Amino acid sequence: MTTAIVTDQFGGLLRAHRRRSGMTQQQMADLATLSVRAIRDLESGRARRPREETVRLLADVLRLTGTSREAFHDVARSHLPTEGTGAAGPVAGPPPVLLGTTVGREHEMRSLIELLTVDRQRLVSVVGLGGVGKTRLVRETAGALRDGHGWDVLWVPAAGLAPDLRELRHLEPSVTDAGGDHGHDVLLVLDGLGHRAEGPLAHHLLERGPGLRIVLTAPTPSRLSGEQVMPVAPLPVPGRALDHDAAALAEFSAVRLFLSHLRRLRPHAPRPAATAAVAELCRTLDGVPGALETTAAWGLVHSPEELLRSLVRDPERFSAPPAAWGPATGSGSGAVLRSLAVLEPPLRERLAALSALPGSWTLEEAALLAGASLADTVYGLLVHGLVRTADEDGPDRFRVLNRVRSVLAGHSAPFSTGHGPAPGYDAASAVVRAVA
Repeated sequence: MTTAIVTDQFGGLLRAHRRRSGMTQQQMADLATLSVRAIRDLESGRARRPREETVRLLADVLRLTGTSREAFHDVARSHLPTEGTGAAGPVAGPPPVLLGTTVGREHEMRSLIELLTVDRQRLVSVVGLGGVGKTRLVRETAGALRDGHGWDVLWVPAAGLAPDLRELRHLEPSVTDAGGDHGHDVLLVLDGLGHRAEGPLAHHLLERGPGLRIVLTAPTPSRLSGEQVMPVAPLPVPGRALDHDAAALAEFSAVRLFLSHLRRLRPHAPRPAATAAVAELCRTLDGVPGALETTAAWGLVHSPEELLRSLVRDPERFSAPPAAWGPATGSGSGAVLRSLAVLEPPLRERLAALSALPGSWTLEEAALLAGASLADTVYGLLVHGLVRTADEDGPDRFRVLNRVRSVLAGHSAPFSTGHGPAPGYDAASAVVRAVA
């Protein structure tokens, strides 16, 4: 029996159960958190590889029990994706359920929605350091587009990505004719794509579906033709001048996120306040949401002052949450190393020189390192998420992330290019003296 025949059998069985239950395709899609197009493609046999989780959700919605449920799963299992050689490619599904707290990303979410709707950008890469909240931002945006604009959303997680993504061709039925006369819009999210983008395939899918938009989340831009890059920066952090103004500190999203986690850990304790120690923790952790969350997880046994003292001694001390908390967010030194590994050697060398500058600096101060403008260098490092703008008044100032400084100080050897010391190290010392 061929896959097509089995798929038709499953589609026919699904359609029969749906009609028997009195549901429309829209009602079934809503209850199963799938798109109407996904239900339609399954029933018609155009979607040939339903995920096991999708089959379980459909069985739950149809309230199948006993032998009916077993038969439903048996038909589906005969063509579910398998492991190993010849396995099905990445499988798209609805966006993952959003868990936890999202703080301070209202402007980014509005900008991303405008890029996809008002500006009608077809290919957007949301980039930044690991743990900065790229997936969460895109998940919130996808939910808003689905619920508020009626878009279909297809989500392909990093764990399901094939090495070269060529097998994403099985998504064609879901995006073909997207747009057209009915204004049908589809958002395809490739989450955690990294550098595995398949340019011809992405453009092929975009050509097949005029209403298709593709959003990639990755540490760095994929450099595909027509790509619109949207960097996601860490959350704003307060300056030291505000350390004794609890009300002012509480206005900063990094402080609010950190305190929100502490409150959930100790809901019956006095409400945690925005203190100087909390503000310094946010600065030390660069306002990276993932780092704030994992550090706050240790707040069940450590005060903010104790957390801060531990971080000063060991910047990696809280890069992972307690074992009972759950998996790490990938915001520690590993995320920095992954971003450093894909930097061009000249950019990496200039980053090492810039990391010698104390505190924040302007482009003019940084230019002393090379005797010429470093605007392109700083631009590239901002896109990679290794440098951030300083939250200070006056001319734009920038700073290398603390965790990047720590990694560069302790892991210089793996990034050696074989050309001796990085150019600019001697100049860096001169700049330190000039701007200290």
